[in-house]
Amino acid sequence: MMIALPAWFKTPSAADAPARPGLDWRRRLLACLLLAVAYGVAARLGLAYSSLAPNVTLIWPPTGISLFAILRWGPGLWPGIVLGDLIANAGTGAHFWAILGIAAGNVLQTLACRWALRRAGFQMGLKRVRDVVALMLLGTLAAALSATIGPAALVLAGSFAWAAYPSVWLQWLMGDATGVIVVTPLLLAWWSRATPRLRQAALVEGLLLLAALAVLCGAIFGRLFEGALNFVPGYYPAALALFPLAVWAALRFGLRGATLLTWLVSVAAVWGTVHGFGPFVDGAQTSSLLRWWIFANVITVTTLLLCASQSERDAARSDAIRDRDFSSAILDAEGALVVVLDASWRIQRVNRAFESATGFALSDIVGQRFDDALIPREQHAKFAGHAEMLRLNLSASAHHDSALRRRRRPPITVSWTTSVLRDPQGRIANAIVSGVDVNLRVQAAEALRHARRELQAHVAERTQALAAANADLEVQMAERRRLELEIIQISERERQRFGQELHDGLGQHLTAAAVQAELLARNLEHAGARAEQQAAQQIEAMLSDAVSQARLLAQALFPVEVEDNGLMASLQQLAENTTARLCRPCRLDCPEPVEVHDHMAAIYLYRIAQESVNNAIKHAPGVPIVISLRHDAAGLRLSIGNPVNAAAIHAAGERSSGGIGLAIMRHRSHLIGAELRVGMQEEGWRVAVTLPAGGAGV
Repeated sequence: MMIALPAWFKTPSAADAPARPGLDWRRRLLACLLLAVAYGVAARLGLAYSSLAPNVTLIWPPTGISLFAILRWGPGLWPGIVLGDLIANAGTGAHFWAILGIAAGNVLQTLACRWALRRAGFQMGLKRVRDVVALMLLGTLAAALSATIGPAALVLAGSFAWAAYPSVWLQWLMGDATGVIVVTPLLLAWWSRATPRLRQAALVEGLLLLAALAVLCGAIFGRLFEGALNFVPGYYPAALALFPLAVWAALRFGLRGATLLTWLVSVAAVWGTVHGFGPFVDGAQTSSLLRWWIFANVITVTTLLLCASQSERDAARSDAIRDRDFSSAILDAEGALVVVLDASWRIQRVNRAFESATGFALSDIVGQRFDDALIPREQHAKFAGHAEMLRLNLSASAHHDSALRRRRRPPITVSWTTSVLRDPQGRIANAIVSGVDVNLRVQAAEALRHARRELQAHVAERTQALAAANADLEVQMAERRRLELEIIQISERERQRFGQELHDGLGQHLTAAAVQAELLARNLEHAGARAEQQAAQQIEAMLSDAVSQARLLAQALFPVEVEDNGLMASLQQLAENTTARLCRPCRLDCPEPVEVHDHMAAIYLYRIAQESVNNAIKHAPGVPIVISLRHDAAGLRLSIGNPVNAAAIHAAGERSSGGIGLAIMRHRSHLIGAELRVGMQEEGWRVAVTLPAGGAGV
């Protein structure tokens, strides 16, 4: 079972920051009112059994309620205690200022108890014996503060004489202490956030416990079995029958079960005592309640201490199991052989790796000295020397190699490391001996070397295969370049042949036809046939224009100047033809004569220039074109650029950067070993070809 406060009640603690500052005072006020109501109702129930005066009683649960509230939600709820005292003492005949004095004593008692508990490191779970003792001791001492102030206020108000003050002080102390001891643990236990889920068997057991409690309480504090069990008033042994149930609740159901049982027993005992039933009745209500007070505190303290002790034992058991599992996990780790020895070097534990390697189980060698059981006699002196060095604390650990006996198997060589654990006096408490099988280490090293050799062989084999593949690839690439060069050369020769045929064949025929047309025009002129003469002249003009176009096409297909006058002359002719025939400003910038002895290199450079000029004409109309050819330290440089209108040329270049013309230029450059760069420069768009010095006949 879990009792939970609504969200708006959880803000009264001074340590808790309010979610909305504007409503904080409202929450605090409502929380104080709730505490005041609970405090006042519990107080009125307690004052119903007042003894010496209307304001004095041995039953005072409000103290436990207020302490719980202050511990749980902070000291900001102290006004609720004052309001609760006003509710409780209203109508008792006490003076208003006396009631305020009683309230002041109760507030100081609660705040002082909270402060003392926090200083003592109190934990509200009550899972430690020290927490139970602190609550009982400090709660009783704080109750003395209220017992001093409250009765003094009543005496000063005239409620009773100073002669009755010691008796009132004692009963006041007992009532407040009972509230702390009985009620506060109950609220702390049942207001916890933890909600354990009971199994069906535990639920049945709890119901049996409650049934037994009801029967015993009815028999001891009521009229159940009145004819069969005629208890004499004041017969204390009858109340002892409840202690086994308290022990049962504490051991099986923890703090919640114990506090609930003691509270139910206290309620039954109070009810029976005030109605004249039970072992605490002696004819006077005050003395009867005093006997109940002793019984209630004894059974409550007993169960609380028993619960705390059980919780500490459970926690210690859990820690021990966790430490044992942790130690076992370390000892049973694969690899090292581990032996745990006592101060006399006798074997206490071994790990699984040791048992597997030696064939000895722990039961075979436990209690025997390490050297006598596992090491050959001739090596005992070495082990004894290292043990003495550790005993004298000359070293933190010792290392040595020795043979290790094995069951029905030959011994193995082990490299041992011995470390010791010391007690607070510096004496050896335990020794941890861990060893590594040297044979296994040698085998592992040999396996590692073998794996490394195999890896190196595989790497060498793969490297050789990769080198062969690279060589084959280079051969294939060289053959591909040769074939590409041959194909281009054949293509170039075919272009030259077409150019020659166009120039020598069609061009000559067209020239002859033009001459014949000219002669025909002259003859018609002498004959006086003017109309026929004009027609012949038009035919002659058309044939002459066709001859010019054929020669221009022949020069484009077969740059004769490369054969006759070199690359420089061919580029000059290209610039002149571009200017004259295509009406585009184009010039050659070549301050010094340049010769290229490799015919194919000259042809490829000319074709690159020709393609660049055509691109400039196509993508940048009206922009001047500059062809630059010169030698420098890097080699032969050929560049074609547009020095003006850089933005238009850049846009045109972006549109044509992925075209086939640029791909052909790059391919031609690659075949002659030249570097091609195309892009924007400060002076505009430029195509630059660099033929290294010494390459392609430069």
